[in-house]
Amino acid sequence: MIRTVWYESGEDYTPSRQIRETVFVEEQGYTLEEEFDEYDAVCPHLVLFEGEIPVATGRLILLADGTAKLGRIAVLKSHRGKHLGAKIVEDLLEKAKLLGAKRAYVSAQCYAIPFYNKFGFKEYGEEYPDGRIPHMDMDLTLE
Repeated sequence: MIRTVWYESGEDYTPSRQIRETVFVEEQGYTLEEEFDEYDAVCPHLVLFEGEIPVATGRLILLADGTAKLGRIAVLKSHRGKHLGAKIVEDLLEKAKLLGAKRAYVSAQCYAIPFYNKFGFKEYGEEYPDGRIPHMDMDLTLE
């Protein structure tokens, strides 16, 4: 059974950090300095657990203009294909709406664009590198 846990601003988000180190640092080659930033200490992190094991995560940054930035969405390799990424996005969007966001934004790895399109996100701008991985900005109007 999958259990959802929110770690709010200032709380110890170690389970999220563990997943991100595995997926983004070990698998994708980001450095720790690239992966972790000043937002981590002040934004909510969502973690999905299977039993006591953290298996998927994401974070939400509410920007001053009312935009919710979804990011650092990661699922452990052993749990991919089980729709946990979709659950993370759905829960992040729900929290963004509760916080009053009118728009959601994501810097998507280009291979994941079709995944975000399923939620209504649309690409804009030019493709750009983030680390060594091509990304594209995408946004969604929240109602």
